[in-house]
Amino acid sequence: MTDAAADADADAATGVSEGGSARQRSTVQEGVGRLVGFTDAVVAIAITLIVLPLVDAARSIGNRPASDFLAENGFNLLAAALSFVVIATFWKDHHRLYRQVTGSTKALINTNLLWLAGIVFLPLPTVLIVNSPGHDPVAAGLYIGTILVTEVAVRLQEVVIVRAGLAPGEALPSRTLWTDWIVVALTFVALVITLTVPATGLYPLLLALLTRPLRWLLQRASSATADQRTGLL
Repeated sequence: MTDAAADADADAATGVSEGGSARQRSTVQEGVGRLVGFTDAVVAIAITLIVLPLVDAARSIGNRPASDFLAENGFNLLAAALSFVVIATFWKDHHRLYRQVTGSTKALINTNLLWLAGIVFLPLPTVLIVNSPGHDPVAAGLYIGTILVTEVAVRLQEVVIVRAGLAPGEALPSRTLWTDWIVVALTFVALVITLTVPATGLYPLLLALLTRPLRWLLQRASSATADQRTGLL
């Protein structure tokens, strides 16, 4: 009788422990869900703000044909499209990063807020570029600088996730994390070029197109070096 009672107490304790663990996991997952949901909402608002100056410009043409609007705002449309692509690319990277995240920390929340600050601020230099009569070096510098800060913030989130063990090891292999900083380096070079040669405007951002080729070359070189070391052992 005593053994049966002890077994019953043990089963009850196990059930309470499992129930507590399940509730804790549910709370953690809910926290991550709220973080991602809040982030998605802010990104959606930022994308909407990009097109608003163009809407105002379209209203100002009055009864003139749409061709006049396109002729007068060709560069502005290009800047808005570029900003949309930039924010959409950031969001896809963020989505990939958080796809298998199982928890959050204060450091992760703070770096995510820094990332959101860059996303929210990006429409401002976009408007400055749209409203400038020519190449405005200050507007271009703010634009590229904002992109640089946002890129650094998402890479810091990646570091926090790996170091805190907030995602499965195979989801974010730490041995390749350093290659994700290539785009940060290229954007920094683009910012320096824009500030030193103002006439280049936003064109130095085209350096970002080198990210994938450089990442492939560096990863291949790293793998070859690792294979050589393994062979020596």
